[in-house]
Amino acid sequence: MQRRLLIGTYECSLDDRFRLAVPAKLRDHFADGATVSWWLDDCLVLAPGTEWDALIERTFGSLNVLNDKQRFLRRYLLAGAFPTDALDKQGRLVIPAKLREHAGLGAKVTVIGAGEYLEVWDPARLDARFGDLEREGVSSVASRLAEGMG
Repeated sequence: MQRRLLIGTYECSLDDRFRLAVPAKLRDHFADGATVSWWLDDCLVLAPGTEWDALIERTFGSLNVLNDKQRFLRRYLLAGAFPTDALDKQGRLVIPAKLREHAGLGAKVTVIGAGEYLEVWDPARLDARFGDLEREGVSSVASRLAEGMG
């Protein structure tokens, strides 16, 4: 059976112990735990525990350890990873202080599905990023990417 993509936008809160409740409709993906880490674009990545290694290998496995920048990027992403074997009974996991600082997280967060993982954003940062994309023109960006022009 093929896994469903992690999709959607969810307005969430961190509790007073800095725990994030994974949206209920997505919790089955995290039955075997989760890994949360700092990610690209000033947000956090939240990957199902069984998917983390494969995600990193597919995305960054071809980075050359002899290249200083590539080696540093891989090191950076792996150093920020915090795995947990299971969510608590309410479907929560703790977001460590270093990760909250990296993503500028406060009490309110936005969780978005990004296919094989979730991203955890400060709502204002995400709105600004989406606003930039909309001003540039989503279809225009998509066309350039399809043509290999970045």
